[in-house]
Amino acid sequence: MALCLEINVCSQGDSIEDARRMLHEACDEYLAYMKDEGLEREIKTVPLDVLRDFLMDDVECVRPSSEWVYSESITFEVCASV
Repeated sequence: MALCLEINVCSQGDSIEDARRMLHEACDEYLAYMKDEGLEREIKTVPLDVLRDFLMDDVECVRPSSEWVYSESITFEVCASV
């Protein structure tokens, strides 16, 4: 799964590269739509508490084994392009 926190868009793919590519396409499409509709001022970042809830909500469903231990630390790969 890939997230763009700056404009609150996410996507997914079969690999990290695929998820990135699909996220880039989703962001481009979202921004084009918002511009075409005159809604640029409505673009908001995702609040961190909402992001945390989103990421941790289904942790029981994706637990790989009964020995797996939940951790508060979440690792993110952060990329920025200008």
